[in-house]
Amino acid sequence: MMFSATLDSMAFQLDDAQKTTRFAITQLDSIGPLTWKSAAGRAFYERVLELSSWLERLNQELSESEAYLSAAIREIQELESQIVKQKMAF
Repeated sequence: MMFSATLDSMAFQLDDAQKTTRFAITQLDSIGPLTWKSAAGRAFYERVLELSSWLERLNQELSESEAYLSAAIREIQELESQIVKQKMAF
């Protein structure tokens, strides 16, 4: 029971991280249409693109982590169910 609560908490935190990452990507993408005439502006925009790319990779990793976490939640629920059944048998 405690493990399920911990994993559920992790799932909520993971979901929040994904939402925040997607929001950041959207905000960075909104910079794209601006015209960058100065060298410093173009350098800034290059860094924005790098950061956006890094966030996209992070978001992919978070999605993969979510899949692993879902599998762990299912396994813990099954183990907890078996424990309850064994307790009931005694």
